[in-house]
Amino acid sequence: MTARLAVVVALAVAGAGCGGGDQPAATPSPTKTPSIAATAAASGEPQTAPPAGTVSGAHAFIGSIAVDPGGGTVMLGTGLGLFRLEPGGHDAERVTGRLTTPNSAGLVSGNLVVRYAGPGDLLASGHPEGGNLPENLGLMRSRDAGDRWTPISELGDADYHILQAAGRHVVAVNVDEAKIRVSGDGGRSFEERTPPDAPLDVAFHPADPQRVVVTTKQGVFSSGDGGGSWRERDTTPATQLAWGEALYRADPGGAIKVSDDGGATWKDAGAVGMEVNELAVDAGGALYASVAGGEVRRSTDGGGHWSRLVKLK
Repeated sequence: MTARLAVVVALAVAGAGCGGGDQPAATPSPTKTPSIAATAAASGEPQTAPPAGTVSGAHAFIGSIAVDPGGGTVMLGTGLGLFRLEPGGHDAERVTGRLTTPNSAGLVSGNLVVRYAGPGDLLASGHPEGGNLPENLGLMRSRDAGDRWTPISELGDADYHILQAAGRHVVAVNVDEAKIRVSGDGGRSFEERTPPDAPLDVAFHPADPQRVVVTTKQGVFSSGDGGGSWRERDTTPATQLAWGEALYRADPGGAIKVSDDGGATWKDAGAVGMEVNELAVDAGGALYASVAGGEVRRSTDGGGHWSRLVKLK
């Protein structure tokens, strides 16, 4: 996804902070209703989400896609809010969740990088939108698709712009860092690994987390020992990765390539037709790609053909 949470790690998000993806978040539309943070300043702490329909798809940069392997719910992270698309739905609704910690509480919605570690087990990193929460939320968990959150680790310290998870194995990259953090206990503690260059995205095999692939400005590198050593596989500065039964990558311009051997060799799979901001794969092997204009496209044939899944509005 890996989910991935466009260049997430090198993100220097303009204006609105972290965009939850791999490119800077777009500037909010001038007609957008006041932010949750502004509401919080006026009332002490917001109690409800802003009205639906306050986000313009033309200005919504989708930098994070997570698909629930249990029910198929799709979560979309943007700088303007977290959105939830129910299975079979046509429109995504904005979700404003509440994070409660032993010493603080507040709302979260925008600027989240989200990934499912398992059925119904949503992980995220990002920033608050009100209350007395710290600016960096570390790693947190939701069991109800983003409505309620609890902290896992590094509250107040970490702001992960790359996040991948499968079961208790979590890989993350903190903003402005070149090292990869690896956890085997669900993100409660991490060890560091050093890739050949600052990662643009990271993915690991969901059944064998020792097999890791990173994209960098130098190209694509793979590791068979959990990031202890690396081997160059391709000199193309690819951006996004998603690893399901096969490993997929998005190259500049929207070309999709696939590898059946963990990144050792690649072949053309198709093209999205536009630059891909985020690439994800679901439990059934369908691919998801976010593109400009707040749109997510989906492919059920391994990247050969794409159709619109949803457009934020």
